[in-house]
Amino acid sequence: MEKEGAGGLDSDLPTGPAMPIRILLADDHDILRETLRGMLASHSDFVVIGEAADGAQAVELAERSRPDVAVVDIGMKGMNGIEATVRILRRSPETAVLMLTVYKQESYVTRAVQAGARGYLLKESLEEEELVRAIRTVREGGRFFSAAVTKAVPPQKSSGGDG
Repeated sequence: MEKEGAGGLDSDLPTGPAMPIRILLADDHDILRETLRGMLASHSDFVVIGEAADGAQAVELAERSRPDVAVVDIGMKGMNGIEATVRILRRSPETAVLMLTVYKQESYVTRAVQAGARGYLLKESLEEEELVRAIRTVREGGRFFSAAVTKAVPPQKSSGGDG
C-alpha cells in the first residue's frame, strides 16, 4: 500500500491479507464481553469494533458501524436479543447475526432464526474454536448451530442458494 492514489496501476499486484471480520458483541454481562473480546483478539482476522450492554445499544452500534457479524445474547434487559436482531438486520442487512445464549429451548431457536439469525451458540458449552468457526461461517453466508440445538433448527427457506 505504498502507492496510495496510484489509480489502478497496481491492481495486478497481490494484495495483503483479507480485511478482518468486523464484530459487534452484545451481552448485558461485562465479564462475558471481556472474555469474548479476549478470545477473539488472538485471531488476526477478527476485530471487535463495538460492544453493547443491551439490545437498543446493539441496534444503534450496528447501524453506525455496520459490523460484518453481530454476536448477540437473547436475554438482555430492555430490548431482548431477538428483537434487536430484527432491528439490526432492518438497519444493517449485510450484518450476519450469531446468537450466543443460555436458552436451548426449541422456541427460542425458532424465533431467533425467524428473526434472521444465521447461527445459534450455547454459552454453557462454548469453546473458542466453536465461536471462531461460527463467526467465519455466518460471515461467509452459512449457518452454524450448537450441536445441542440442531434438532430445533427450522429448515432454511429455499432461495436458490446452498443450505
